[in-house]
Amino acid sequence: MKDIFNEIRAEELTEDLQDLSELIGIESVRKLLKFYAGAQFYIPKITRLDSFIFNYLNKNRSKGTKALANELSCSEQYVRNKRKALQEMIKSL
Repeated sequence: MKDIFNEIRAEELTEDLQDLSELIGIESVRKLLKFYAGAQFYIPKITRLDSFIFNYLNKNRSKGTKALANELSCSEQYVRNKRKALQEMIKSL
């Protein structure tokens, strides 16, 4: 059976799907259309990935708050709060 999704060309996509196609490739967009048509996705900021943030802060203990805030595209207060939470997590282990 013919897979009709293989016939979709980038120029036939909506503008937002064309942007996504440029980022991840037409094959990936075709798979999204085939398997997730109608679904809605929320792509959070990196700072919403707590597990990643804690691991990143732990690996980069020697870096200053300002440098980490720049790397994570967040505020210095956010970094201080997460560092404090990380310390509390470590103490409770």
